[in-house]
Amino acid sequence: MKALGIRWHLAGLVVGCILPMAAVSVFLILNYYELERNQLTVSATARARALTVMLDQDIARTEAALRVLGTSHRLATGDLSGFGDRALEALQNIHAENIIVWGADGKLLLTTSQSQFESPVRPEIPPALKPILDKGESGVSDMFVDPVTGHTVFSVVMPVKRDGEIVYTLAASVMPLQIAQLLTEQGFPGSWRANIVDSSGSIVVRSHDIEKFKGRKLSAALLQSMKTASVGSEEGSTLDGIKVLTVFSKSAATHWGIVLGIPRDDLTARLNRTLTWLIGSSLAALLIGIAWARHFGGRVADSVKALIKPARALGSGEAIKIPRLHFEEANKLREALLDAASALAQSDYRAHHDGLTGLANRTLFETIVNGQLALCRRNQTKLAILYIDLDGFKAVNDQHGHDVGDQLLCEVARRIREVIRQSDIAARLGGDEFAVALIDADFASARVFGSHLIDTLSQVYQFGEVQALIAASIGVAGYPDSAADVETLLIRADRAMYRAKELGKGRLVVA
Repeated sequence: MKALGIRWHLAGLVVGCILPMAAVSVFLILNYYELERNQLTVSATARARALTVMLDQDIARTEAALRVLGTSHRLATGDLSGFGDRALEALQNIHAENIIVWGADGKLLLTTSQSQFESPVRPEIPPALKPILDKGESGVSDMFVDPVTGHTVFSVVMPVKRDGEIVYTLAASVMPLQIAQLLTEQGFPGSWRANIVDSSGSIVVRSHDIEKFKGRKLSAALLQSMKTASVGSEEGSTLDGIKVLTVFSKSAATHWGIVLGIPRDDLTARLNRTLTWLIGSSLAALLIGIAWARHFGGRVADSVKALIKPARALGSGEAIKIPRLHFEEANKLREALLDAASALAQSDYRAHHDGLTGLANRTLFETIVNGQLALCRRNQTKLAILYIDLDGFKAVNDQHGHDVGDQLLCEVARRIREVIRQSDIAARLGGDEFAVALIDADFASARVFGSHLIDTLSQVYQFGEVQALIAASIGVAGYPDSAADVETLLIRADRAMYRAKELGKGRLVVA
């Protein structure tokens, strides 16, 4: 059979290269989607766990307040009027609607929602609280209708014992809206469905349509999953019919849970766009490649022969070396590709580092600190940011010129690198302003480090015959005491630094 011409061979080569690459790209995109989905699941689970801890802490704070009230001598002596005043004071510091005192016979003795000088209804202890009292320990109930106020609430219950017998029962009634801020403070995406559920699986607080779904139970499948595991994820639908990836976390102490629903459309929208772009670009690449092959085939025959072996090696996944080709354009393309790879690497470095000192720039600093803040939130650790401004740098720059000023900045960067730990991050934010992020550091350790850094940066600088002397003013902000995000931390550390300058420079001020 007659062999096909070089144009047909090039056309076949274009198709043979682009289609496998497109197939591999589809595989990689799908694999990346699955990885991204798993990472989102892990991240959402961590956020649900953190919210569960916050809910437990809020309930524990209420239990602690009741425990303190239970030791009141006014309660022990039966002075309910005085005890009511103490209860009203305690009510200001917890998330609760009212505090109720039940007697040993289960009758209502006092509630902060009604004046004790009136004649309130004397209901008995609600059935929802009796399982807790049967255990004889403090606990939190599921939702029920409060017989005193008529509101749908849940209660934190604390039995008060004398000689091993329950003589009083203290209960703090909490309305669902009083813990709703736990959800709003998390800043969940607007499309997510976030829920706080009680131990029976009934919705207490929901990020969307709370009045419509309050008291509704989760789906049977999700309830079953939450019975068998404290954390997990599964595919399903919300009560309002939205298909979601659901992650949940259940408290071991209260058996209450946090349920987050991530709409499936949020997960697949980017995948669909990427696949559509890939198919279109693959078709365009095929058409352009075939046209190029037919037009230039006759001129590149020898070079194609030289590329056959590397092309086969590329197809089999072997390491390849591209030799010098026989025509100038191909060699220029080869050199351009090599130069582009090198230029991309250099460009990436320049995009994230200060060109003069080699320290991280603001973009890289904020990216790294954001990642560290996520770890701090997960691990309940601290982080401190030092905002550093050089006192006297402008005078050195004006007196000795920019060359000496640049040398001074490089020397400052070197000294900072020498005193920070390997886990810390240093950056030049611009001009004579620098920043250091101290990982797992509180204000006390930040003060010690900052004082040492001021001493280090205040030592004499010698550049040939030029001697320079500067100082440093430092502002410190910390997570979580000052702020919870890197932008606010930098702003507050910057303000603290300016206060240090106002106090006489060469100082450290904590935000």
